[in-house]
Amino acid sequence: MLPFLIIVFFVINFLYFFMEMPVLAFGFTDWSNLIIAWGIVLLFVSALILLNKFRQFIAKTAWGELLKKIFPQLFQERPHVVDIANYQNNGQNFKRYKMLGIVGIILLVIGVSNLLILPILTSAPILYSNSYRELLGEVSESSFTSDIEPINLSQIRIVDDETARKLAEKKIGEVPALGSEVQIGELSLQKVQDKLYYVAPLEHRGIFQWLTNHSKGSKGYVMVSATNPQDVRLIQNINGKEVFLKYQMRGFLFDYLPRYVYFNGLFTIGTTDYSFEVDDDLNPYWVVTLYKNKIGYHGADAVGAVTVNAQTGEIARYSIEDLPRWVDRVQPEELIYRQVRDWGEYINGFWNSIFAKTGTLKPTGTDLHLIYGNDDKVYWYTGITSSGKDGSSVGFILINSRTKEAKWYKVSGADEAGAKKSAEGQVQEKSYRAGYPILYNIGGVPTYIAPLKDKEGLLKAVSFISVENYNLVGVGADIESSLRTYQQVLASKGNQFIPSQENKTIKLQGKISRISQVVKGGDSYFYFMLEGDNRIFVGSVSTSPKVPLAKVGDIVAVTANDTRENTLSISEFKGESY
Repeated sequence: MLPFLIIVFFVINFLYFFMEMPVLAFGFTDWSNLIIAWGIVLLFVSALILLNKFRQFIAKTAWGELLKKIFPQLFQERPHVVDIANYQNNGQNFKRYKMLGIVGIILLVIGVSNLLILPILTSAPILYSNSYRELLGEVSESSFTSDIEPINLSQIRIVDDETARKLAEKKIGEVPALGSEVQIGELSLQKVQDKLYYVAPLEHRGIFQWLTNHSKGSKGYVMVSATNPQDVRLIQNINGKEVFLKYQMRGFLFDYLPRYVYFNGLFTIGTTDYSFEVDDDLNPYWVVTLYKNKIGYHGADAVGAVTVNAQTGEIARYSIEDLPRWVDRVQPEELIYRQVRDWGEYINGFWNSIFAKTGTLKPTGTDLHLIYGNDDKVYWYTGITSSGKDGSSVGFILINSRTKEAKWYKVSGADEAGAKKSAEGQVQEKSYRAGYPILYNIGGVPTYIAPLKDKEGLLKAVSFISVENYNLVGVGADIESSLRTYQQVLASKGNQFIPSQENKTIKLQGKISRISQVVKGGDSYFYFMLEGDNRIFVGSVSTSPKVPLAKVGDIVAVTANDTRENTLSISEFKGESY
């Protein structure tokens, strides 16, 4: 029986570790079930042998019939005559099985304590609410316009996840038979060669496709520009070498990425956020966050990351300070969201968060979104609102996606849901849907920018919505036209709702050297240049009825916002020579 038990022990343990991949460290509970199960087995086996009455009772049940077939020697009738020759052996067996029962009890105590008792004693919010609030770290209050540089128009994100996936699927459909072998994995927004892209691996569609291609892996990945819906790439070759993704989230056995990482030495630390990223040479990697529980069995916090070469499986481990430059984030969205929520919820302790809720704050949505600044840094963003209030925010938080540096900006106004409704209201006759609004600094004005999509999820327009007054909205067929409309709306209101406005205006007079008309979204726009000035000025009939009458050689006077852009939207236009 003992050899059989040893074989069963190793088989069950291997299957459990293979399937569940428990973290073998203090502060994690996923190994407790295995300990409890073996404690029950050892206690049960020893009870069968040592307790004759229990054995007689269970022998009459369905479980007893099954156990008889597996362990027939346990249910053999014991003679009433004492065999003196085997008395000493029987005594040793009794001690052995008694010790087996004691070990089973110890395992039960350890497993139950680790699963139920210790987590409550070391992690309950009622006891450690202040620790949960401090997990986010120091949250410093700061000025929006001093920290967030005005964004370059070419870097404004107008393609959201939904549109990016549709564009990627369309690209895959252009290659015969490729769609029958692979499917698009999770999209990851990242900066590649200083441009924003959604990047997603092409993963095995199912186990049969994996069986066919597992020796090399699935072929390639897709890149969709977040700023230009025309820029969609299928990457299957890099410098003449084919790209195969052997390790992935749709792999099986040891090609399954979490299992591959686990069985390559990362079994004593938590792993999460398996994001697909490429370096500046377009080589594909997986970036996996490493975390530990900082408040007993909860309070997960990132402590580093590993990069896994998706082709070769090479693993490199880094601390947060030593991450490669091309890695955009190591702070997982789920963990940061939880820490932001606790920071606002436990501002005045646990009981206040349950009853009075005085001063408590909460994120405006259920998730976070990435913001890419002109400072080459990446931030998790969420609006913040007071508990119980809807449709408005009291500010927002930006968290550095690598270092977790957090800053709190008190800019009251519309939340993301209110901004979406306001944008959709501007084009309600077209039934467009607004994508998630992303916060930007537009000339010193905190502004949401949201794509407007049709029922098929295709990009049709772009909207600019003032954070501090969501009635100030500019909608256009593209970034430039919507920005001009937005600036005109702000100017028509005297910008009275924007206390942080820092735009400077310039007034110029000169001779038109070139002029051209462009129609966008049914509206006409006039692009012209002045002699001796390399900038392009844009106006429309709404700026002045003289704009459509202008021609090369006319002397004109214009007023525009002085930005760093090469294309300036004019707010005033005068024809000096006509």
